[in-house]
Amino acid sequence: MILRVIAIYTTAFLLGGIGLFFASRKQPVHVRHVRHVRLVKFVTYFCIVNLVLFAALAGHWIFTTLVVAIVCLGARELFGVVVAAAGGSRIKAGAIVIAYLLVGSAAVAFAWFSASKSAIFVFLIVCSFDGFSQVTGQLLGKHQFAPAISPGKTIEGSLGGLLFAIGMAFALRALIETPVFPTVLASCFIVLAALTGDLLASLVKRKSGVKDFSNLLPGHGGILDRFDSFLFAAAACFAVGLAGQMLMRNVNLPR
Repeated sequence: MILRVIAIYTTAFLLGGIGLFFASRKQPVHVRHVRHVRLVKFVTYFCIVNLVLFAALAGHWIFTTLVVAIVCLGARELFGVVVAAAGGSRIKAGAIVIAYLLVGSAAVAFAWFSASKSAIFVFLIVCSFDGFSQVTGQLLGKHQFAPAISPGKTIEGSLGGLLFAIGMAFALRALIETPVFPTVLASCFIVLAALTGDLLASLVKRKSGVKDFSNLLPGHGGILDRFDSFLFAAAACFAVGLAGQMLMRNVNLPR
């Protein structure tokens, strides 16, 4: 199963790399630095995906430790811009921090309580959506999705990312052992949560007047820029799973 997962996401990266190559050909010939940045970003992303996946396979302690580190580094980046994002209001700044800590705590809980297969499934769905949204957006994007928040996102890119995420879900269906309809439903939910997290992070950056949260990851704009979608999706999956467990307990209570 591990080899199959590696083959699946390696194939996805190959397709994404081909898509980025054709997208780069649409750029003017003199824009060489853009292509270099894309290559660095692509290689860095591949290393990040491998790091997270192998951490998930290594067990709860390793994966949870990694997620805790991501949440803490993200918090450091957020704290650097939160006052500006809140327009100087301490109440708004506090609300943003509390919201992030709640999401981060839920993401850590997801890492601890979820089986490795479930964590890998969620992470790769998010990666597929993020990566192929960019690829299809650069190739086909014409209509902006949320120009006031994230001008680079397009409707075509988001739809393309969704389709590839569903395709990834089908390829990984054996991991979670679910029928077709629940697989599609789960992938759509994960994509919606990932997009929400991405847009919220973009909104914070736009309100604070910064392009990137930090330069910690080459070409990615920081930890939050890279993991905002996953943290929100993981938190949403944990919340839904917890709600489902509580509902089942209430249903099974003796009368």
